[in-house]
Amino acid sequence: MAEQVRQGSVGVRAAGPEDAEFLVDMLLEAFNWSGEERFTRKQILKDKSTSLYVAGWQREGDLGVIAVDLAGPSGLQIPIGAAWLRRFPARNPGYGFVAEDVPELSIAVAKAHRGRGIGTGLLRSLASKAREQGVGRISLSVEHGNPAKELYTSLGFTTFSEQENAVTLVLDLRTSPLGQPAR
Repeated sequence: MAEQVRQGSVGVRAAGPEDAEFLVDMLLEAFNWSGEERFTRKQILKDKSTSLYVAGWQREGDLGVIAVDLAGPSGLQIPIGAAWLRRFPARNPGYGFVAEDVPELSIAVAKAHRGRGIGTGLLRSLASKAREQGVGRISLSVEHGNPAKELYTSLGFTTFSEQENAVTLVLDLRTSPLGQPAR
């Protein structure tokens, strides 16, 4: 039986400390992008190289947005996607580490809601907020074969470095139209 998804309105709101558990859910979606369960929630939280993306959310400098389905019962806003930025020190870098002053992007949309432009909306909103806070560049790591890479490159991300299983991409917010105010 196919999953049914409402094609209702989607909103974007700022992520707060109360969204920590949902960010873990989205991190799990991001790591299991292929549909194959390569990681469990417990593994992600236990492994220091993956838990660093969500541990202690929301610390100073963390910035995130949540996509919500506005058509929930009784007006309930149901989280369906998230994009967030976090800086890491060189001594404890993330997978897409570029520099200590370049926050790393994590993003995921619940599988049932993919292909509706929600990821693009999240990126536009987050890029705008990051630019307002003086962030010049953001980075991310995407595994080879992940179709999201096409989205990132279409939005202006460029290759920073190649690894055996992934590529690190960077978006220069100072020159990118992504997240710029509408003219």
